[in-house]
This record gives sequence, C-alpha cells and structure tokens, in this order.
Amino acid sequence: MLGYTLAPFLEAQGHTVIRHGHSTTADVVCDLINCADTAAMLETVAPSCVVNLVATTNVDECERSPHTAYLLNVRTVENLVAGLAGSEGTFLVQVSTDQVYDSFGDSDESDVYLTNTYALSKYTGELAALRMPAAVLRTNFFGPSRHPNRKSFSDWLLDNFREGKEFVAFTDVAFSPLLMDTLSAAIDKVLCQPAVGVFNLGSDQGMSKADFAVALAEALDFPVTPMRRGTTTDVELAAYRPKNMCMNSSKFERTFGMKLPRLSDEIKRLRSDINVTT
Repeated sequence: MLGYTLAPFLEAQGHTVIRHGHSTTADVVCDLINCADTAAMLETVAPSCVVNLVATTNVDECERSPHTAYLLNVRTVENLVAGLAGSEGTFLVQVSTDQVYDSFGDSDESDVYLTNTYALSKYTGELAALRMPAAVLRTNFFGPSRHPNRKSFSDWLLDNFREGKEFVAFTDVAFSPLLMDTLSAAIDKVLCQPAVGVFNLGSDQGMSKADFAVALAEALDFPVTPMRRGTTTDVELAAYRPKNMCMNSSKFERTFGMKLPRLSDEIKRLRSDINVTT
C-alpha cells in the first residue's frame, strides 16, 4: 500500500524507481522468499538503494501463523541482504513498525519490548537488515490508499463514518503515525543522505486510536455516532496489542534535518488529500 504513494513521490523528486511486485504494474517480478531468485533479480537490476516495503502486517494472522510471519518479515530481508552482498555502496532502507514498543511515554529506539509474533518477526527482520549498511525506520502511517485493493486505517474509519456502521475504537492503544505523503518525504531524506542505524519515524504527538478517530471525524465533518469507545478486551483478538506505541523521533529529526509534524496537524492535512462525500 505504501508503495503506491512512495514510488510516484520519489519519481517526482528525480529518483529512478524500479518497482518490484507480483502485479502487472511491477517493473520486476520475483519471489523474495526464494534466495536464488532474489539474487538473480538484484544482479539484473543493480540498484543503488533498496527500499523494502515487503511485509505481512495482519497482526492476528501472524499470531496464528508464525511461519508465514517469518517467511515474509524475516526471510525476505535475509534474502535481500544476501543478494546485495558485495554490491559496493548499496544501501537498504528497511521499513519496520512501532509495534516493537509497549511502554510508558514516548519510546526511544532502545526501548524495544516485544509482545506479539508480528513485532518479533519485524524486529528480527531489522537485525537481518543491519547486517549491511541500512537505515531501519520504525513507523506507522495513515492517509488515502492509492492501492486498488488495500485500505489504510484512516480509510477504514472514514468508510465506517460514511456508512454509519458501528465500530469499536480503542481507548487503550496509543500511537503516533504519519501521513503517507509525509512518510514518503522522510524516506526521500534518507535516500538523499543515507545514515546507518535504527530510527523512530512518527508524528510529534501521539493519541489513542479512539481520540484519533474522533479527531478525524471532526476534521472531515462526519458525525461520530457510529463509533463506540472501548478497549482491546472488548473484542476477540488472536494477538495482544501493545498499549503505547508512541515514539520519540528526535534522533531522526537530528540526523536528517527534518522537523516532523504533530499528529493533530497531519489529521487536518488529510482533508485536502481526499474527496470527502457525506
């Protein structure tokens, strides 16, 4: 989903972008679970940088099938790193997750606390990425999806508001996501001035998912009546959800010279990014 926003953004900034995937819109098609196929693809493309967006992000499915989580969140990274071995000057940007945190306050990069299989698999993928020159970006994002078959969290919320469909918004889960456009600009910063390490990449203000839903509805003039405030114990979930994924992203700001916005401002910006129909 992020790739449908990121690729055209990077092209607009002057980068030559080669899209990997499994659809007809991809420039190269390769099964990254297969080490030999991955190596052959990378030899043909000879990239100066790889931005890895491959992942399975369904937290409950990862809990039910840890092997699938390993294949898509770890082995793919291992194969990319192996295929890039010996490629002098090649840099890897590994997109990771804020689910590696669950602590009081805004977590620093060293405050890893793993509570479910998805988080464990993504953290293991980070370790694989750092075997080569790489920037690991721990993030969360929202905004209008350009992917025809995938919806973002904010898309899902807006669908529920439009349709008047009742849903539960969690008061006990907090996060600090960025708009996909903002995240794309941040990734461009990393490509232009590569720096090795792990970086939190989130908004400068966190809030609960329930408060996020209310702020989104208010910014887009939707009634909040379909929403019911609740907690993760009110619904049946296969995997535990971290309660506080808010991040301190000051290291990213210092390293790449980019001031990250407040979440409330990102929500307001969303209004200009979508065609609102009530």
